[in-house]
Amino acid sequence: MKKIVIALIMAVLVFSFAAAGGNRAAQTSGASRGTVRIAWLSLSPDDRTDPISGIVYKGSYALKEMLERKIPGVEIEFIMIPADNWIQKMETTIEAGDADIGWYTNQVMAPNWFVDHRDFMARDPSFSEADFERTFTPGAKHYTRYRTFDYPESTGAILGLPYDVGAYYIIYDKLLFEQWGVPPLQLKPSFDEIREAAQRMTGRNPVTGQDNYGIYLVARWSEWLGVGADIYRTISIPDMDLRKLNVARDVDYIRNSQPVLDYFQFLLDMIKCAPAGVTNETGHERFYTTDNNIGIMLDTSRTQMLYNHIEAGNRAVTDRFIPVLLPRNVSGATSFPEVHKVAVTKLARDKELAWEVVKTICLDKEVLNLLYSNYAFGNAPALMDTSGIHIMNDRFTAQRYEDRLTGTFLTDDYWYWRDPIRNIFSSLFVGRLTAEQARTTFHTDVTTWVNNKKRQLGF
Repeated sequence: MKKIVIALIMAVLVFSFAAAGGNRAAQTSGASRGTVRIAWLSLSPDDRTDPISGIVYKGSYALKEMLERKIPGVEIEFIMIPADNWIQKMETTIEAGDADIGWYTNQVMAPNWFVDHRDFMARDPSFSEADFERTFTPGAKHYTRYRTFDYPESTGAILGLPYDVGAYYIIYDKLLFEQWGVPPLQLKPSFDEIREAAQRMTGRNPVTGQDNYGIYLVARWSEWLGVGADIYRTISIPDMDLRKLNVARDVDYIRNSQPVLDYFQFLLDMIKCAPAGVTNETGHERFYTTDNNIGIMLDTSRTQMLYNHIEAGNRAVTDRFIPVLLPRNVSGATSFPEVHKVAVTKLARDKELAWEVVKTICLDKEVLNLLYSNYAFGNAPALMDTSGIHIMNDRFTAQRYEDRLTGTFLTDDYWYWRDPIRNIFSSLFVGRLTAEQARTTFHTDVTTWVNNKKRQLGF
């Protein structure tokens, strides 16, 4: 009888150890933990072959495979959000509960879409709010913490994590500069330097006899070029109470502002030096070709293509078309302070699991290298520690990264002037406004925006 009892005990122990081992094996072998659905802007499932470089950029399946390898047991599903009207489409997807994670850039609607990630950080021993502060660059941190007059109750919320920052630049044609006898642009050119060069290169080329245009620019990005012209105020209001906005300093300055007037006049002067097609965004088609007729490309949506030529080793292009940084204001700020982020949605099915995926996307350098080489090329890292980030081996990318460290425009809210001013440029470009009229309209429209928002907020 005693032998039978001992045998039974041994059998129970063997079964228990086997069960425990089986559980550990299930955990390490990637037993199913669920599906995380990620809505991402323009992230196609299919490979894309670049017509310039011939390089094949991988579809979203490559990112899916890497994330699933990094987080065993998790299935990743991508939802592609088309670029046209992406804000409305992202909002519809998130509000329908169809996404656990959403992609976004600086967006006033973000607190309606995403949870405050400080709650995750408070429970996460591997990534606290202090880690957030140490990990990302000042600009990336600033624009991942929410601050706007629209939703003051969400002030300070951390809405996701950043994975890169926009790092825009302009390009000049070295050959045209030489043919016209114009000194090349500096790495950090001024508006006056750009204006003088553009005006000197507009007309009949003294070497080729062909008509040249000194510059190409577009209305829709002129709002952000204005950062470098010092036409905006930076504000710091800890609780984002609109009643604390210093209207005399931060709104009424516009009425008699010389920098605002000068900037609108700069644009009018440059329109005279540009192809007639700038009003409808045509006339740039010969840029990057041997028959190029534009001296300076001030439209940053056209400059990003340079990196395709760099990757292709097209020396005929890269030796001739030279990138430089955007003009900066007296404090050194310039350009759109754009930060690209992913965040856990309010209707995510498993928020903790989605948070794990967000961290992997934004912190794992192997994942980041895949992003930068296939889906986010041309931008700069959001990390302070860029060791192991391959794009930093490119000299100009490293210069743009440093420029974002020191030259990012930091303010608690820019919507109060952004919404009004971006409606002005289309009228300016077609000659409906003088510089003085544009400045008056800017002041009037910002004043109207502030007053309307106060009424909406019940002030």
